[in-house]
Amino acid sequence: MARRLKRNPKGYSEPIILKTLLKSPMTVSQLEKATKIKKPTLYLSLNRLIKNGLVTSDRAKRNRKFSLTRRGRVIARNRAKAERMLESIMPRLREVLRLGIGKREIEKAISAGS
Repeated sequence: MARRLKRNPKGYSEPIILKTLLKSPMTVSQLEKATKIKKPTLYLSLNRLIKNGLVTSDRAKRNRKFSLTRRGRVIARNRAKAERMLESIMPRLREVLRLGIGKREIEKAISAGS
């Protein structure tokens, strides 16, 4: 029996695309190389990001470059900052899990604190 690849959930590639476009405008081929996301998924995600006003593209038919809008840049920077914060607390969270506090208890504690 052939082994099926696990698919990422819908919208999973969009944060990766936003973070990659923070560096500079890119074509779909450049994005594919930088993110390892297949072209069909890139086109779907880019169209969704354009529809949401986070990404724009130039009008060229060939080698069309995609770039972040002002709003997209703010969201991408905030996301990158949040990821760095999460990386810094992950070792402590893993320790809490190892000591016997479950994920649901952590979620409750987080939502109760807000």
